[in-house]
Amino acid sequence: MKVCVSYLVKTVLVVALLSALTACPGTIDMGAGGSSGSGMVNCGGASGTSPLATWANVRDVVDNTCFGSDCHTTGDREPYMLATGSAPLSDADLYNKLTTYTTTGLCSNRMLVKPCAPDESAFVLAQSGMCGAGLPYMPFGCSPAYDNCTPADKLEGIRQWIANGAPRP
Repeated sequence: MKVCVSYLVKTVLVVALLSALTACPGTIDMGAGGSSGSGMVNCGGASGTSPLATWANVRDVVDNTCFGSDCHTTGDREPYMLATGSAPLSDADLYNKLTTYTTTGLCSNRMLVKPCAPDESAFVLAQSGMCGAGLPYMPFGCSPAYDNCTPADKLEGIRQWIANGAPRP
């Protein structure tokens, strides 16, 4: 009897652990040997085909629209994308800002970049004019009618970069 209960408990624990693991929406790539990987999130879906699904494209859009217009400079409007003295944030600092900053109010309290979820990322929603009436298209003042917003191919590249887990630079 003791052996049967022990076997049953072990079986239940294994099933519980396996079901918890399969419920995860993504995994972390720990690299060869599991000790030093890229830290990239595996979203489980097919990656996109845009050649602009890269950190370089994200950086270019931020550099030329977010702080290039002097809107998101330190001391002006959050999120700050330009450091004190008009110096761009380092890749590490910018990545951290994009993946940890949560908007307040204007875009429904969303993270700027939520890895694997571009449709829940305030950065994409703001660039697409989908945050609502309180927040117009970004960059501020652009209008699709004047074709002066973030180009569609760059925005699609950012969407795919986020859908691919927003890999670190």
